[in-house]
Parts: sequence; C-alpha cells; structure tokens
Amino acid sequence: MDFKAKTMLLAAVAAMAASAATVELTSTDGGKATADTYGARLFSWRPAGGEEVFALPKPYDKCPRGVGVQIHGGLPIYWPWFVYEGPQGCKIHGVTSYAEWKIKERARDRVVFALDDTPETRNAWPHPFHAELTYELGSTLTATFTVTNTGNEPYSCTEGFHPYYRVGDTMRCTVTGTDGARYFWKGEANMGDKRVWKGDFPCRLVAVGKPGYVFEEGPHRHLLKDPALKRVIDISYEGNIKFVMWNSGPDFSALGESDDPDYGRHFICVEGGTLYRDRAYTLAPDASHTLKAIVAVRPLY
Repeated sequence: MDFKAKTMLLAAVAAMAASAATVELTSTDGGKATADTYGARLFSWRPAGGEEVFALPKPYDKCPRGVGVQIHGGLPIYWPWFVYEGPQGCKIHGVTSYAEWKIKERARDRVVFALDDTPETRNAWPHPFHAELTYELGSTLTATFTVTNTGNEPYSCTEGFHPYYRVGDTMRCTVTGTDGARYFWKGEANMGDKRVWKGDFPCRLVAVGKPGYVFEEGPHRHLLKDPALKRVIDISYEGNIKFVMWNSGPDFSALGESDDPDYGRHFICVEGGTLYRDRAYTLAPDASHTLKAIVAVRPLY
C-alpha cells in the first residue's frame, strides 16, 4: 500500500471512529455496561461488585473501526451470514458488525440500536431489512436481536452472537450443555455431526490449535466455569439451533494485534446462533426472527 492510499485509509478509519457514539448503561444495582453504534457492539459489562465479563484485544478506543475492520472482542452480532457463507467474495460474518447503527431508544439501563439496509449493505447483501439490537441491564444482561424482511421477496439467512467471554485461563475452563450433543470439529466438517459428545467441554481443546467445535443445541443454557477468576458465566440462548466453542488458539496474531500477547488464553467464545447454511432460516416478506442471549455471573464456589 503506497503512502497516499495508507493515509486515506487511516483517515477513513479515524472518521468512522469519530462518528461512532458510545452508550453507557447503569443497572439499578450499580452494574455498568458500555456499547457503541459501530456494529452495535457491547464491549464492556461489569456486574455490580464484579469484574469485567467481556474480553477485548486492546482498549476499545484503540480498536480500528470502519473500512471492513473486524473487532475481535466484546459481544457482536453477525448477520445475515456466519463465517464466509455469504455471497461470493464476502467478508466474514455478514454486514451488521461493520455498520454504523442508529440509537432508536435509550434509557438508563436499556438501549435499542436500529439498522436499515443502505447502499453499502446492499453491495454485500442485496436485500432490504430492518434490524434492532436491544441491550437491557439488570442483575443479568439481556441482548435481543430481531430482524425483519422489509422487502417483497423471501430470502434465507443465518446469524450468531459471538461473545468473547473474559476468563482467567482458557486452559482451566469448562462449559456445560455439551453432554449428549451431536457435534463436529470445523477441521473435520466432512464427517458431519453424527458423533456425540460425552460430558462437559474442556476449553483447552480450542486453545491448543483446534478452534471451532460446533454443537447441536440442547438445553439452550451453558455454564462457563472459570476456576482462575472463581466465577461462573451463566449463558442462556433463545432462537438458536447450534452453539460454537471457539478460541483463536495459541497464536492470536493471525487475527490481529493485541496489547496482551496471551490474549488467546484470556477469552472463550460460546456462540449461540442459527447456522450454518444448511440450517438457514427463511424470512418471508414482513416476517421477523429473534435471537436472544441472557447472561448472568455468580461465584464458582
């Protein structure tokens, strides 16, 4: 990239960052959360008397935004496709996490972000839509994503929450809700999900070079047990059919720079979604679909 092109790119990123609006939420018990109109991403939540729940590779104001940049952290929503299952030449994980959303409603403990199709989204996804993402803060955090087909033709899509939960040591964590579930590892997707998992999931498996275990959803509730931070992150999903266990593996540099060289050891993704392409849902004109996540935190012992 020559100097002029690099200068223009940095200016565009800076302009996008400057245009993004930050929203601070406070629950009645004193918990605090922060979200941003860029991607409608929630990037911080500290329950009352507790520690940070979400991980970021670096302070959010230093994370590059715009120009198709993906931020590996916080709580993003990916729609209308997951991974690279969109149109040919698509960017990873749809259009919602790269877009500038509007604030539709705002209260002390609640915010509603809204996004309609634009010329930019239609370049990547040629369909009309209206999406809303609501964050509600109480003793729990609730994230509700609803998308409506505002056009005249049906279309199929997939989606997923991709939360980066902060942990003390990925190698020591486990996740419940996997026992008896059909699954596949992404590196063996050709085998399908005919195998059945036994017991809880040891997160060390995704931290040593095998990221991406995909499970058929069963209980819609998963306990992320973290002995290092002595807490349990209690995650419930509604509207999903699968969940994915993911981590960057030992080398996070493949995904982007981090202020923490051991960032990969300090987060685990428990992703609930309606995915993959073979399990896409169809939105008829004027029809809507909702995906919800409810997160709570409590002591492990």
